Amino acid sequence: MISMTYLLTALLTGLGLAANMPATHAAPPGMHYAWQVLGIDTAQCLSQASQALESEGLEPIQNDATSVAGRSETVTAMFVCVESQPATTTVMVVVASDSDEQALALREALKQAF
Repeated sequence: MISMTYLLTALLTGLGLAANMPATHAAPPGMHYAWQVLGIDTAQCLSQASQALESEGLEPIQNDATSVAGRSETVTAMFVCVESQPATTTVMVVVASDSDEQALALREALKQAF
């Protein structure tokens, strides 16, 4: 859980720094998330999440008991899998990028790949 908290803090801090840059440097940063409840267990969720990140060309940066994350030069994405009952898991995907448009597009691509 500490690594997930650390990663979310790093994502938000990076976005805050990017937001303070002069407007002439880049488009506004973006952070988008989505979640759903599925009839799978945590292991299946993490496996599918890893495959989705890989299919979008993201380099793995973190993997623990409930989450997996990947990044490229301009985007970081993380899946969190929380099993509430046997074979019932809430899946959340969070995507942060220096471009709002890119973050939204990647979130949609990851949802489709999952």
